[in-house]
Amino acid sequence: MLFRSALFYASLACLLALAATLDKKVVHVPGFPESPLFSHAVISGGTIYVAGTVGVNMTSVRDGRPTLCAGGIKAETACAFAMIGEVLKAAGPGTTLDNILDCTVFVGDLARDYAPLNEAYTKIFPKDPPARAAFGAKGLALNAAAEFKCVAAL
Repeated sequence: MLFRSALFYASLACLLALAATLDKKVVHVPGFPESPLFSHAVISGGTIYVAGTVGVNMTSVRDGRPTLCAGGIKAETACAFAMIGEVLKAAGPGTTLDNILDCTVFVGDLARDYAPLNEAYTKIFPKDPPARAAFGAKGLALNAAAEFKCVAAL
């Protein structure tokens, strides 16, 4: 009896996992370069999973790659969330930064940048901010000061 019960739940878990993959929709943002390594975002079950985003200036390219927004972590944070806003808009009409439920922040230098990060972040989310975790991280893409990974409701 125990074996049948375990087999039932294992089968149910497999079916739920399969259903989740059938519900997967990749978000493409017009004007953003495509990558074979990641999607800008993926939607599944009414949830938008936004790829890690650093604050780049999409109109300034060096060696075929966008360059970081000038001005340090405050400017990079503003640019990153402008890009995340574009990803959310492409995910669904009316979807904005207000739809973000959770944000994970990777910071290149916590000692130097945590306070200015928070200053910039509170301008983006002046009230009712999403849940958030922040971690120190070395070697971010393009040597960015921070990278942001968000989960939003559709």
